Amino acid sequence: MSDISNWMYVEVFTVDQAAALWCGIEPSRMKLSDSSNPSEAVAVKQMLAGAIMTGQLQANSEANPFSSIGNYSMSFVSRDDLKAYAEQRKLFPAFLFNTLASFGGEKALQASTHPQRSEPVESVIAKTDRNVGGRPPEYDWDSFILEVICRANSPDGLPETQAELIRDMLQWFSDTYGVEPAESAVKQRISKIYNYLKKSKNLQG
Repeated sequence: MSDISNWMYVEVFTVDQAAALWCGIEPSRMKLSDSSNPSEAVAVKQMLAGAIMTGQLQANSEANPFSSIGNYSMSFVSRDDLKAYAEQRKLFPAFLFNTLASFGGEKALQASTHPQRSEPVESVIAKTDRNVGGRPPEYDWDSFILEVICRANSPDGLPETQAELIRDMLQWFSDTYGVEPAESAVKQRISKIYNYLKKSKNLQG
């Protein structure tokens, strides 16, 4: 698992961390001086700070002594508030809206941060689900990914074929929630995992 994908478990970020992740950058690689950081991360940080100043984004600055002078780097923002703000701006950064983005490489990152994107990946898949089967459009994909990770870390690991894991995870949805998403929605996510693992194995071998 990449360093960035570990942040899917985090619910509260500093503004500095959120700006880095928004651009697909591991926060620990950021420098104290903005002049030494990638320009896209600096721009996002300024965007978030401006949103906090205008009340568009909620932030907790109680532990940030510099907030009074407009420096919100160490102020805290929640995942839910970030998602609400991003949706309002029609921006869908991968770390907020696509828990599989880290498996998709550069193309996934570009797609999820492109300002012209009008819908998150989940919305597109939800529409497909409605069209093909009339099933409920919303499913807990975050828990789905966590379950796959747990299975990957078990002694037996993941099944040899993605078809087997697709069947297992459809059953998991049924057992856990009493409903199943469209098989195509599950297959799309699991295919990304197996394609990534195959690519990684080829690079190592």
